[in-house]
Amino acid sequence: MKTKLNYGKQNEPAHNLFVVGNFMDLVRTEKGIEQVKQRIERFVSGQNPIVSGENRVHFISAQAALDAMLKGVEDEYLKSFQLFTQSLEIFLTLESGKVKIQQSVEQINRVIQKALNGLSQSEQTLEGKIQISEAQKLEILEKIGDASGCDIRIFNLVEEKRKPVIEQAKKSWDEWNQGLERRILEKSKQWSSTHSPVFSQDKLIKDYTNQFTNELMRDIDVWGNQILKEQILQKSLESLSAYITYELDKIEGEFHKLDQQIKTNFSKQINISITGLNADFMGFGGIGGGLGIGGALAAALIFFTGIGFIVITVAAVAAAIASSLGLGMLDIDGIHTKIKTTICQTGLKKFREQSQNKVYQTTQEIINTVFDNRFEAASKVIKEAISLYEILIEKQEKVHQETLEQRETEKVFIYQKRQELERVQNELEVIVNKSTNL
Repeated sequence: MKTKLNYGKQNEPAHNLFVVGNFMDLVRTEKGIEQVKQRIERFVSGQNPIVSGENRVHFISAQAALDAMLKGVEDEYLKSFQLFTQSLEIFLTLESGKVKIQQSVEQINRVIQKALNGLSQSEQTLEGKIQISEAQKLEILEKIGDASGCDIRIFNLVEEKRKPVIEQAKKSWDEWNQGLERRILEKSKQWSSTHSPVFSQDKLIKDYTNQFTNELMRDIDVWGNQILKEQILQKSLESLSAYITYELDKIEGEFHKLDQQIKTNFSKQINISITGLNADFMGFGGIGGGLGIGGALAAALIFFTGIGFIVITVAAVAAAIASSLGLGMLDIDGIHTKIKTTICQTGLKKFREQSQNKVYQTTQEIINTVFDNRFEAASKVIKEAISLYEILIEKQEKVHQETLEQRETEKVFIYQKRQELERVQNELEVIVNKSTNL
């Protein structure tokens, strides 16, 4: 997690990570509490710190804090919880922007560093410091073939893993869907509204309909994140990512050998890309734009019910309870229960009619996107490796054909571009320093 938040930098603490120890009320002695705190503090702030910044480590008891709030008592658990929430608020309002700026600058610096490495290599080639023999040229051509084969092997593995994941997800959703009505009806017992079933029935129905929609989205979100993501996708992606890392490490190793033979810096250039790739592999490629896989799935499905869902539900519920109201068969609590039950049954019926195919389609799209992102990211690094090999051969052939005057002109051009990139780096550093001091 720390490495991902730092965009691949393994040896630096994360500025946007909070460590929280919950259930502190279950530790019964002062000595035990102190031991827990010391153990976590050593883990977080040891020789290789995990986090940096003020108030990043908290020890709370969420349940004890809730009990204190309900009793109107301000005890140590409530104070600890309030400090935690205040720290989050301060981070979100004052510090998160700085972290985003630093992360963007880090990404730009990676691109600039790769460009500077390439310019340095071009300059060394022009000066004759990098030369390859015919035998080395043939060896490089073989490496290009090996890299192309690596691309194909990764593609085949992605396709091999994709199909069973899609089938497993469909089976899992069908099983999850069977208990959907029971779970929603159980949750509906906790719904409440300020509207009267007699004097503002339409508003009451709309209120409960909104609560039903929110409950449905939460239920889908749980399946998407806890089942689809953490159980079905995670296992396949871990083995796929491990294989991709293995193949890319082999490519980096070949570059390292070449660096030693002809004094290039190809392994450094490709390592920058691999490091960024490994950081991306710790997440799910930005699925849902921050919603998470479950949130993206829920949002896509609920979108298809729209305003018509509420209008139809109001009419259907009103008709369903009209006879009970007219005959005086229900008391106020009974009317509320009848409305909730009717909304759940009517809403789920309509949801299933409109979403049966959409569930499968949206889930499949999410899975395809995750696997495609893995392959495309790896393929991009492999193509970069092939490009580095090809550029080396092209530059060697070009140098042999150019005059001394042409080489000097190119060296001046390289010098100018290096100066421009270094100036951009310095300006970015100024921006980061200003954002830090705000």
